[in-house]
Amino acid sequence: MLQLKTIRQGQRVAVWDQQGRVQCVDGPKRLVLFRKTIQPLKRFSALADQFLSVEYVDGHREHVRGPAAVWLDPVEHRAIEVMDALRLDSNEAVVVYTRNNGDVKRHVERGPKLFVPNENQWLHEFRWHGADPKNPQRKIPHSLCFTKLRVIPDQMYHTAESVRTADDALLWVKMMIFFELADIEKMLDQTHDPVADFINAVTADVIDFVAARTFEQFKQDTESLNELETYSNLTTRAERIGYRINKVVYRGYTAGGTLQSMHDGAIETRTQLKLEAETEQQAQDLADLKQQREATRTRQEQELQQEQAEHEVRLKRLEHDERMRRVAAERKAKADEKRELNEIDQQHQQALNQEKANYLGSIREMQVDLTRYLVAQYQHPDRLIRISGDKPGQLHLHQNDGG
Repeated sequence: MLQLKTIRQGQRVAVWDQQGRVQCVDGPKRLVLFRKTIQPLKRFSALADQFLSVEYVDGHREHVRGPAAVWLDPVEHRAIEVMDALRLDSNEAVVVYTRNNGDVKRHVERGPKLFVPNENQWLHEFRWHGADPKNPQRKIPHSLCFTKLRVIPDQMYHTAESVRTADDALLWVKMMIFFELADIEKMLDQTHDPVADFINAVTADVIDFVAARTFEQFKQDTESLNELETYSNLTTRAERIGYRINKVVYRGYTAGGTLQSMHDGAIETRTQLKLEAETEQQAQDLADLKQQREATRTRQEQELQQEQAEHEVRLKRLEHDERMRRVAAERKAKADEKRELNEIDQQHQQALNQEKANYLGSIREMQVDLTRYLVAQYQHPDRLIRISGDKPGQLHLHQNDGG
């Protein structure tokens, strides 16, 4: 039977004849078919962060990095699969195994990079202890499965269960372990599950620590559980398998039911007493503060009164000094005024005397008897003094008040 078939652009088909031979045809094309069958072929493409895993019918496999595209050839190919390249951050690494002529070698690929394995390579798959989905506080084997290792500091929680003290108290001790992978090759050679090694080693350290102490001693020494020196088994084992323990943090403990109830009751009682003591202490502190403030206030009032009294005394002293200054100024002014008046009177009298002397002098120059002139001028004197004597050497002084 004659058939016409159109192959569109971007398509590819396999044309089979009656003898079983095949021919691949790309579009666009118009085919005339006679006793032939057409099989559409599938095109597989990979992006830049992908690759194609091509499996051939002869059993070998090839990996083609993207971006790339491959048509599935029904004669040569068994299957083609598009796979994502493995993204590795700067703090991640993978362990790669390579097979060459029957020999297998191992090496480590570190990020950051997009890793595409060759067809003769495969990745190491880690199966470590991980958290139990039903009880995250517990760790169970093979729960944590991955291929990428984290090479940055990390941490894990762990609870050492059913640990007994020297006086037979049953405890569950909680802690957090901070660790860092230092040597990947050493880790691969020395252990298959570092988490299990950490759990066993730290549990042994906690058992040694708790078994050597009574319950009361354990409570007093819990601060030592934050020191690395307490965990000799853990640090030694970590160093042997290529890890470094940075810190262990003690997160508390849980006791058995009866002991925990007693312990909780004791804690409640101690807390109540402590609160009462703190309340009483605060009350006493408040009373002391009130008394101190009142004493301070009284002292301040006394100091204020004293300052006011001293201020009043200073004001009175200033007022008295001002009054005395004014009195002294007034006295000085009066004395100065009197002295000025006396000086004026004296000067006036001197002027009068000088004028009188000049006048008498002028009269005397005119040959006038001054005695007679003066007697005539003063006929009625206020006081008359007469000097007489009958004999030589005898003098009599007679004084008569004029009037």
